[in-house]
Formats: sequence, structure tokens, C-alpha cells
Amino acid sequence: MEFRITTLVENTVPKGRGFLGEHGLSFFIEAGDRKVLFDTGQGSALTKNAECLGIDLASVDTVVLSHGHYDHTGGIGALLSVNRRFTLYAHPDVFAEKVALREGQARDIGFSLTRKALEAAGIRVVMDTRPMEIVPGVATTGEVPMCTSYESIDPALFMRREGTLVPDPLKDDLSLILRGRDKTGVLLGCAHRGVVNILTHVRTLTGKARIDVIAGGMHLMGATETVLKRIIEDVEAFTPMLLAPGHCTGFPAIWALWTAFQERFQLNQVGSVIQI
Repeated sequence: MEFRITTLVENTVPKGRGFLGEHGLSFFIEAGDRKVLFDTGQGSALTKNAECLGIDLASVDTVVLSHGHYDHTGGIGALLSVNRRFTLYAHPDVFAEKVALREGQARDIGFSLTRKALEAAGIRVVMDTRPMEIVPGVATTGEVPMCTSYESIDPALFMRREGTLVPDPLKDDLSLILRGRDKTGVLLGCAHRGVVNILTHVRTLTGKARIDVIAGGMHLMGATETVLKRIIEDVEAFTPMLLAPGHCTGFPAIWALWTAFQERFQLNQVGSVIQI
């Protein structure tokens, strides 16, 4: 199987092509005759960028949500305006009430739609904590074990349970594994559970020591120089041919990754295309 991955939503855009950028992420994956959308951004950019790129969102038959934050789920409403014939895959916690608590200010950052509302719209919803093959050659990671000593969940992220804020373990942080003819790729939503933890889990699931393509958000905005250096060393151990970070990776980390990976580095932007 060969895959063509086009970035529909990202924080940054190339000049002169009419794209909209927003704090969010969405990948359009062509897998044979299957069309998969991995995340949907916030909702302002999805349909505009799809139109600019000549991508028909009505052709999407499968949607995967990496986790329940608004910048990955908010575009579902826009998608429903043109397509109600897809199956949605996610972790059960994708519908949890998610909150960011920074400088004493709580802000709701969760999915605005409920499972009941989606099913009422005719959408088949499939949720599981375990890895799921969603189309041939494409699978979710399922829950990712926290194994490294230097990766942790952002302490500002919470869930509201029965009116009380509790730390969010982000167990719904799913990535996608793409098994090509002779390559393995991993698409990251935000990598809240840690990019090295995710890649280690993928290696366990696939039995592949090498991960050829790594793309998406790496959530390294607050990483210290020491932690960032360790992460770069450990990502290098997977010997990727292409590293394409973006979204929540943060500019200092992007600069460090570019410095480390050089010709194997590609900034992920709206309109970026990756072949696996």
C-alpha cells in the first residue's frame, strides 16, 4: 500500500497560495480508494484549504481524532456541512470535558459536539482504548504507555469530572501508524504522551526498529534545552528519513530539530505533501 498525505490545517502557510492558517492540525490521507481525515483543525480553515487544494471533503469515508481538544476536533461541524457518510474513530476520552488552567484562569478546550449529537447526524462512532486498524495499512496507536523519565503531560491540562478539575492524563492522545510497501510512517496529533513514548510504542506494535516518516505536532513548546536534546537523540535512534514537525512543536524546538536533521527536515505547513 502507498499513501499520499496532504496537510489541510496547520499553524503556518506558504506565501501566495491563498491558504488559511490557524492553531490546529488536519491531515488528508489517500490510502488506495479510501480517504481518511486525521483531525479537523478548529474549523475556520478546513473547507477553505480543501477547496484551494482541490480536495473533496465529501469523499472522506473515515475520520480519526487524535484527542479531544478543540484545535483538532472543531472542524467536525464544517465537515458535517458537506459529508455525513463517514465513520469516526477515537478514544472514549475524546468526549471528556477538557480544560486548560493557566495563571489561575480556566478555559474550556474540549470537543464541542457529543457522541449523541454525532450519531443523531448519522455518523457511526467507534471508540476503543486499544489500537484499531481503520483502513488497510492504517491503524491507531491506542493508549500510549508513559515510559521515558523526561516526557510528561502538560500540568496545565485538566478534565472536569462531576464539577471538579482533575489532571488530564491525555490517554486519548492517539497517533496514526501507516504501513507502506517498504516504509513505516507515524502521524502525530499533539504527542501529548511524548513523542519518544509514541515512537517506542509504535516499534513495539509493528516490530519495526526504523520509523521512516514522522510528521505532526510534537508538543515541545515548553521543553527545556536538556530535555529537547535528549528527545532529539532518542528520535534519531529511529533513523527517520523525514521529520516534518509543526503545529504545537514550538519555534525553538523546530529550530533545534532542523539543526539536528538538516536535509531530512521539512516544516509541516498547509499544502505539504508526504508520500509513504
